[in-house]
Amino acid sequence: MSLKDEFLRLLEEDREFRYAVMGLLGIVDLRNAVSDLVSAVRALTEEVKGLRTDVDELKNRVSSLENRVGKIETRLDRVEERLDRIDRTLERVIMSLEEEANYVVQYYLGQRGIVVKTGPTYLDSRYEFDIYGTNGRVTVVGEAKVRAGPDTVREVNDRVNEAMRQFPDKFPGTVVRVLYCMRALPGTVEEADKLGVWLIESAKELNSPSL
Repeated sequence: MSLKDEFLRLLEEDREFRYAVMGLLGIVDLRNAVSDLVSAVRALTEEVKGLRTDVDELKNRVSSLENRVGKIETRLDRVEERLDRIDRTLERVIMSLEEEANYVVQYYLGQRGIVVKTGPTYLDSRYEFDIYGTNGRVTVVGEAKVRAGPDTVREVNDRVNEAMRQFPDKFPGTVVRVLYCMRALPGTVEEADKLGVWLIESAKELNSPSL
């Protein structure tokens, strides 16, 4: 029997010899390394599965969040539409209030024999008035408000005084400060009398202008 045949026989029949040869050749270490690699791959596979589960859960949450955001955006759009309608309504109310204020002011001045055409005016970005008009001898200037209180009277009086200092040529003759409102709060008449502001509430004079 040749050495080769003997070697093969021993590998086949003698387990200890076979393991000894495998050890010498490093096959055992290789098998262990492969076994470790297989274990690591299995562990990685489980981690990937868990990660996929987490990703799916995250996708579901994101989808739910997107739905909620979509609903909120829809609600905001509705709110904006309502606010736009309210703004347009307020604008119409304010415009009609200004028109009413100027009409009433001209009427009461006419009852006193004074003819002055009034309307909104814009002097600059700081000084804009709802009521303004002059005939050279009398200048009427003021504001139209839905509701007015003592603070409103002081604000109108101060703004008129400031405008007079900035644009003296716009206020010839006797200057009549006027505040027109739909509702005057308690204390408003007293403050208007104190500062000499002509106060009109819903087309009714609450005091008399300083003429």
